[in-house]
Amino acid sequence: MPTPTQHGTAVDTFLTRASNTQLTPPLDDEYIAAEIHAQLSTAAGTGTAYTTADDLLTQAETKPVGLRRRTLQLAHLHALRAAR
Repeated sequence: MPTPTQHGTAVDTFLTRASNTQLTPPLDDEYIAAEIHAQLSTAAGTGTAYTTADDLLTQAETKPVGLRRRTLQLAHLHALRAAR
């Protein structure tokens, strides 16, 4: 399971990619995933909400494009809880 620092690195990587105009712009799902990584990067890194959000994010990122949204939305809700 990634640590909050590793989630922060994922956000930095996404921001670097998103700002590079030479690359294809990120998809909406990639923005949602980056937001979840950002929330988890500020969380304690423990607890049910953190673990659930992290597991759902991992599941979503392995699904094909177009089948990720619901899982990302659930991960987002758990990440909000983990970050408080």
